[in-house]
This record gives sequence, structure tokens and C-alpha cells, in this order.
Amino acid sequence: MLHTAAASTVMKLIFFMLLYVVNIIHAQHVDPSQNRSVTCRPFGACEPCPLDALHEPFCHPFGNRQLMHCSNTTIPTPRPDEPYPISPPPGALGETPAWQPCGRVPAQERADFYEFVACNLFFAIVAIAISLFRSRRIEANQARRLAVRIGLVRGGG
Repeated sequence: MLHTAAASTVMKLIFFMLLYVVNIIHAQHVDPSQNRSVTCRPFGACEPCPLDALHEPFCHPFGNRQLMHCSNTTIPTPRPDEPYPISPPPGALGETPAWQPCGRVPAQERADFYEFVACNLFFAIVAIAISLFRSRRIEANQARRLAVRIGLVRGGG
């Protein structure tokens, strides 16, 4: 009983694998009478991706995208029995908007650089101010000690 159940399961598995392979082969079937291709051209400038689209593949690696207009340029191959093939007009197939990844946006990179420089200047000014305040305080403290030591100021104790 157990042997027939295992054999039945193996047969079902082989059958489904065969169906899967046939489905893949059928999906990859290309009609040789047509030259299928899609032509895309840039439309617009490179722009930062919105936050909700950063996980999309067209937002990698820099987080920027560029709008593309893609058109189907499928051209049927003329048959020997058709002396004058009929071709559709150029705009008849329509265009599909799509996105492609693009490099860095120069204006955004420039703004980020100036922000970086401004932050560094702020931190440098704060560090120098703290350093000057501290050194003046230390000098005043040392001058008081010296004055007490040489007797210029009478100590209260």
C-alpha cells in the first residue's frame, strides 16, 4: 500500500514538472514571421525617486530615475506571396511610459555638497568657540593661582 502511494506521488510530481516545462517552452515561443523589438527614448531629465518608489529596480543604484517613452516596433517580415506588405503608420502603435535608472542629478549633488560644507563650517565654528572659551577660562584660572601664590591677592583663608 505504501509503495503504490509513493509511486503515485512520484508520478504526479513528474507530470507537474512536465507541465511546467511545456508551459515555459510555450511562453518562449517566438513567431519567426515577426521581428519583435521595443524602442525606448529618454523623455525628460533625471529626477530623484519618490520615497514610495525607492525599492523599485529603476531607482537603483543612485535613487534617481528618468522617464522613457517606449514604442513597439514590431515589423512583420514580408512573405514571398505578398509583393507589397502593409505597414502601420509610425505613431499608430502608441507609446508606453517607462522608467530607467540614471546617474546622479548634478543640481541635487551640488546642493548636497554645499549642505555638507555648511555643516562642517558650523561644527568648526562651534569647536573653535568652545576651544577659545575654554582656553581663556584656563588662563584666567592660572592667573588667579599665580596671583595667590605670589601674594598679590590676599586669600580669605
